[in-house]
Amino acid sequence: MKTKLLILAFFTTFSFNTFGQNNPVQNLTFTQSYENMHNLFELDWDEPDQPHNELIGYNIYRDNEFYRFQTEKTLYYIYAPLYGYVSNDTGEFLLYSNGSGFDIHVTAVYNPGQIESNYLQTVHSTGVALNTTNFTQSKSVIFPNPTNGMLNIENKDLEKIVLYDISGKIISEFAPVSQIDLSTVTKGIYIIKLYSEKEIITNKLVIQ
Repeated sequence: MKTKLLILAFFTTFSFNTFGQNNPVQNLTFTQSYENMHNLFELDWDEPDQPHNELIGYNIYRDNEFYRFQTEKTLYYIYAPLYGYVSNDTGEFLLYSNGSGFDIHVTAVYNPGQIESNYLQTVHSTGVALNTTNFTQSKSVIFPNPTNGMLNIENKDLEKIVLYDISGKIISEFAPVSQIDLSTVTKGIYIIKLYSEKEIITNKLVIQ
């Protein structure tokens, strides 16, 4: 009987600790506004409570539909007095469900096995307000994506191009050119950021 109780206690402790290691994100908040023909927004959250497994990033969902994976703890299109309009999304996040409102939640993604946490909080967006022209004009086009090596970039007034792995480590930095050679980069999923005076535009990039 004592042995069975010890086994049960061990199993209960192990199960609790395993669940605790894949904790959900905390303090999910969302704000949005419409200013000077721009749909501005900011989605923020805190890292899950410790202890937890190796955290590699976050999955963002709109109405339970996967939007994207990222390593940053914020998704935004905002106005900064020193830099103008700054974004790591280009405003596409709000262009969903024919511009009407939708619910948002964020999950944490852990190694090993890219295990996804549950979520405890949901926030709501009212969707795009009025004109969306600025969002489509500000989008930078990178192609082909996926790429086997050569990547074309259609964007004016760039200052630099930076390639990151999914953990946020810088892999390469490039001058503001219209084509870069990634043939020597290991195959996988990366984040490419295009820096200009007015904004920072982020795209997911697949190298095959």
